[in-house]
Amino acid sequence: MTKVKKIFSHTHALRLLIGRELSSRYKGTMLGAVWLFLQPLMMVVVYSFVFSVIMKVRIPGMENSYHFALFLMAAMMPFFAFQDAILAASNSLFAGSSLLHKSTLPALLIPLVPMLTTIITEFIALLIIVFATFLLLKQVSWFLLLLPALMFIRLCLSIAIGYIVATLSVFIQDLRQALGLLLTMLMFLTPILYPVSMIPAEFIPVNNFNPLYHLLDAYRAVILRAELPDVAVLYVAGFSVVLLLLGVYFFQKTIERAKEFV
Repeated sequence: MTKVKKIFSHTHALRLLIGRELSSRYKGTMLGAVWLFLQPLMMVVVYSFVFSVIMKVRIPGMENSYHFALFLMAAMMPFFAFQDAILAASNSLFAGSSLLHKSTLPALLIPLVPMLTTIITEFIALLIIVFATFLLLKQVSWFLLLLPALMFIRLCLSIAIGYIVATLSVFIQDLRQALGLLLTMLMFLTPILYPVSMIPAEFIPVNNFNPLYHLLDAYRAVILRAELPDVAVLYVAGFSVVLLLLGVYFFQKTIERAKEFV
């Protein structure tokens, strides 16, 4: 906890590093930071057109022609933020090796910076989805005020796993190559592209152990169903906090050894 508190004494440096991280992504592009809005906007437009106009996908209880596209994006955007955070963490010690060796900043900040930037991209994507839901479904509710809490839980879960992955990727080089495949498998095994009702009954208990399922369903609850998320999201919150503390502890115990390899 002392190490975690030490981060707050470097909030100014953290803001500068996050700004540098975001600007480096779009450096040299004509549109610059506009891409932060353009990318999720284009995804919503394309997914809505393909699934609602061309494929005309319908799910029972979701009769609006655009409902499936919004159903998909409401869970996919948070998952993409989770995925981006894990992938960024896996390469963070290599990309920030100069800071790791030459800077007096806590090593905890190096994987934290790219993971924190995902909250900005996720926030922009969710704004677009909420606005699309209002336009296409004529729906908006006070439960949307719970979105920041869900984003915070998602961020805690991402950072927890990210800290573990950051140092493991130094010792196990193949992990960085395998992460993309593992995260793709996780996306297909989590009810993102399909409703939970399509999962065979014998696999439902296994799915219920997946914290991402409960978290992403909570996003759908407040955005699409205009209802309070299931109580299971509270267990996910508790699990994320405990895992975060374990992740920080693991990172602190292994970072000195990891420095020898980056």
